[in-house]
Amino acid sequence: MSSGVVTVLRKLPPPDFRYVWLHPEPGSTGALAAAGTAGLAGASAAVWSAGSHALSLGLIAMGSALGLLALVRADHRPPIQRGAREVTMAVVPWGIVVDPDTEPRVLRWPAVKQVNVDVSHTMRGGTPAIVSSLVTVHTEREVLAGRAAGAVDLERLLANLEGYAQEASRPVAADIEGLAVLGDGVTEPIAAALLQAADGICATSRGDAQLALPVGGYRTAAARAAAPETIAALRSALSWSYDCPADPRPLAAILAGAFGAVELVPELLGLASSPHPVVAAFGKAAALRLGAPPNRAGSLDEVAAFLFEEDVEIGKRWIASGPTLCLRPRAQAC
Repeated sequence: MSSGVVTVLRKLPPPDFRYVWLHPEPGSTGALAAAGTAGLAGASAAVWSAGSHALSLGLIAMGSALGLLALVRADHRPPIQRGAREVTMAVVPWGIVVDPDTEPRVLRWPAVKQVNVDVSHTMRGGTPAIVSSLVTVHTEREVLAGRAAGAVDLERLLANLEGYAQEASRPVAADIEGLAVLGDGVTEPIAAALLQAADGICATSRGDAQLALPVGGYRTAAARAAAPETIAALRSALSWSYDCPADPRPLAAILAGAFGAVELVPELLGLASSPHPVVAAFGKAAALRLGAPPNRAGSLDEVAAFLFEEDVEIGKRWIASGPTLCLRPRAQAC
């Protein structure tokens, strides 16, 4: 709600890209610089990804930079906008990382006002083909540009940037109805508060009723497979009510992971590329806790630049922990 106007968000498809690496234009004598950029980009991909992604993403980034060098030699380059600054950037589902090879700076979607893609074409055997892409990112204070050889798959971002910014700006809910606002994970850490909220839901009769928990509450439910009614309640929360004040998906993901609700792994995997970093982080964490393959769920390290370090560490401990939600001082294990 803003200035008396209620904004009801529409459901958007999540970003359909994982990493789009962009580089400054190498100079005419920049062969060594381009090769160095490729190596650094490959190393960055290894850091940003985890497990089996490291090698493939490194090769993708290196191939992109070397392809860019070949492109420069062929002199197929879209011109940059006047006043724009060419930098190395990584476009990921949660925003844009500027200078990921040196001192990373993140731009969450609410900080990005416009993204443009300009391409250069050539004819290959009578068929037009894209030989280069220039991506220009506008914020309130600066214009950044980066290049890639070939096409970049950012069509969904171009179509839904405003919606992604609205989604990423939503506060996180302290209940599965999305009525109580807990925080946003941007101005202060959120993971401990989310786990405590999940614990609190399981300790109240209202929470028992919402989740259709058996007599004995969380201790009984955690000892066996979640009831169909509990699965249905969590699936509804994971689908996110777009007219509620806060986003219940991170809390619902935690509860799904705590109750061993393996039936909800597909929904949790769908959250892994959410534009909201906290939603993505706990979607990943819950899916991994429930046994989802890392090559599908990814890792918390992928989204770490958009989270507080404390939240990343708590999330990692929770993935590996036993069936307990309690973080309150001196609280008994649930």
